[in-house]
Amino acid sequence: MFVYEIRYADPGLIALYLSLYMLTGFIILFIILLLVQSKKRRVTDMYLSGEPESVVKEPTPGPGNLYWGFMKRFAKRLYGYLLNRMHTGSLQDWVDFMFSWYGLLLIISIVLGIIYVVIR
Repeated sequence: MFVYEIRYADPGLIALYLSLYMLTGFIILFIILLLVQSKKRRVTDMYLSGEPESVVKEPTPGPGNLYWGFMKRFAKRLYGYLLNRMHTGSLQDWVDFMFSWYGLLLIISIVLGIIYVVIR
C-alpha cells in the first residue's frame, strides 16, 4: 500500500522520503556504534626517529599514512589479494581487471534500468 502511494507521488516527495529513511538508518547505526564501541583508549607515544616531539608542530599522520595503516591492519586479506593477484606488473592484467569491473557495473546498471522500466 505504501509503495502504491509513493509510485504516483511527485519526485520531490520521494526524495524527501528516501532522505528521511537514510537519516533514520544512519541514526540507528550511530546508536549501535555508540553502544558497542569500546570505552578504553590506548595512547602511545609517537616515534620520530629518535628526535624530540618539539621538532613537530602538529603530530598528526597524513592522509596517505592513514589509508595504508587501515589497509595493512584492518583490510589485510584484501590488501594481500590486491598485492599478490592484481599487482603482477603487467599492464594487460590491470586492463583486464578494469574492463571486467566496468563490465560488471554496466551489466548491473542495465539490469536495474530494465527493472525500473518494467516496474514503472
